[in-house]
Amino acid sequence: MPHRTEISEAQQELLEALWQHEEEARPMEWGRFTGSDKEELIRAGWLHEPDLILTQEGKVQAARAIRRHRLAERLLSDVLGVSDQAGEQDACRLEHSLVEGLAERVCTFLGHPRVCPHGHRIPEGPCCLERRSQLDAALAPLTRLQAGEEGVIAYLATGGEEDLDKFLSMGIHPGDRVALIRKSPTVVFRCGNAQFAVDRELAAGVYVRRR
Repeated sequence: MPHRTEISEAQQELLEALWQHEEEARPMEWGRFTGSDKEELIRAGWLHEPDLILTQEGKVQAARAIRRHRLAERLLSDVLGVSDQAGEQDACRLEHSLVEGLAERVCTFLGHPRVCPHGHRIPEGPCCLERRSQLDAALAPLTRLQAGEEGVIAYLATGGEEDLDKFLSMGIHPGDRVALIRKSPTVVFRCGNAQFAVDRELAAGVYVRRR
């Protein structure tokens, strides 16, 4: 049985970098691995030797760390209005304070966002998988609003550039005021002085900061 151990912030960041390398094909700075860091991650059962690939348990731990970091970015950006450059540094510090239960509360408060401010996927947590109530969420997909409810578009969590181009061609951008008119059979909403009708899948990518 692998020996479980506490890991340092530096080792946690290495887990995140490995996850991004394996899951998102990001370049990896292999020189970041020191002998002690490598040995601790191997001893914890999170890293295969000698190829330095995450074990299944290592992937779970790394995904949790990535989730905390990207939720911290969303919180700083969407609720506190912290700029992108400052937000990245603050998110690194904040993620280490987001224990699992608190991370779930932050996720629910934000409306279970699917991507970080940079467009990278946020791994799902128990609160996302259990479809917990969104009623107390400060941010929520347009499809979760009630008819007549208004807010401001916080961000567009689109499935790709094609969906994003659709919104931009309609003149819909983050920061615009939006009001839901109806949700069936198509989602109809007002943005500025114009009214739009889109399918539910596309509307679910419009995250709104409620009034």
